[in-house]
Amino acid sequence: MPVPSGATDPRLSVVVPSRGPAARLRATLACLAGQGPGAPSFEVLVVDDNPGPSDGDPGPARDDPGRAGAGATPAAVAGELARDLPVRVVPGPLRGRAAARNAGAAAARGARLVFLDDDVLVGPEFLAAHAGAADPDAFAHGRTRELPTSARLLRSLEGGSPEDVRRARAALGPGPAPMPGPPGPAAHRRLVANALERTVEAMAGGTLPDVAPWLGFVGANTAVDRDRWRRAGGFDEAFGLTWGCEDLEFGLRLYAAGVRRTLVPDALGVHLSHARPGRWEQHHRNLDRFRALHPHASVRALEALLGPDGTPAEYVRAVTDAADAPVRGGAR
Repeated sequence: MPVPSGATDPRLSVVVPSRGPAARLRATLACLAGQGPGAPSFEVLVVDDNPGPSDGDPGPARDDPGRAGAGATPAAVAGELARDLPVRVVPGPLRGRAAARNAGAAAARGARLVFLDDDVLVGPEFLAAHAGAADPDAFAHGRTRELPTSARLLRSLEGGSPEDVRRARAALGPGPAPMPGPPGPAAHRRLVANALERTVEAMAGGTLPDVAPWLGFVGANTAVDRDRWRRAGGFDEAFGLTWGCEDLEFGLRLYAAGVRRTLVPDALGVHLSHARPGRWEQHHRNLDRFRALHPHASVRALEALLGPDGTPAEYVRAVTDAADAPVRGGAR
């Protein structure tokens, strides 16, 4: 399979912050190594944000189906795929996802940054789709779907080759709801759009009022020009190690600087869904900070979307209500 070689000035720099199970990172890099002949020149920067033993490394996550080799590190995983992938490993600052993404972007050589999480599987047209949508005045929201049965998929790939990973990714896709009874193979490949994805796609497609035209910079699968990243000040590292909202907050600042949202449906990423202990507690803390920084109605209402029971319709209603409610200083 043809793979674009790295270049001194690649068109795209794919920034992959990595912290946690190496099996997921290996699957993500295997997919990037399988880009088709229409892919642009690109490089991949894996930001190794894993603490070492002296930093209190907690070891594999509870739902980790296994490491990609005994004691595998991002450097070892990248080395395994380096023959087919222009990949570099960047030391992570160990200060959270915002800092890790900034570290990767600062080391990038490409004019366009593609931010991709280390647990997202992509198809062979992924980078070509992002390159085709590149616009200095727009950030690109790549379509993303959840794979609830990702642990089963990763177990099936233990000991497999990168080509096995790519074949498994090719078999994934939206499908009809499974019939009642024991789940068959199709049920284990079914993809799901979360509430945030449904909202962004509906607002961009005109089927839902676009009450938050800034919403859509989701760090799992998104792209922006490197110069725009720099001029906007990068991700806010004060969000720290707490999970959530640092990517959306950066998107709001991009929009305020004149960078609009655009959707790239063909840049589909499949997120290997997994449990995150303390997710909602961390989310609440970062959301409170986001609202304090930007007390706009569309930010104040985000709990109606990003909370465990959030829906697109509830968010639109909450934004409308928040716009009518006073905040400190009488601002709306």
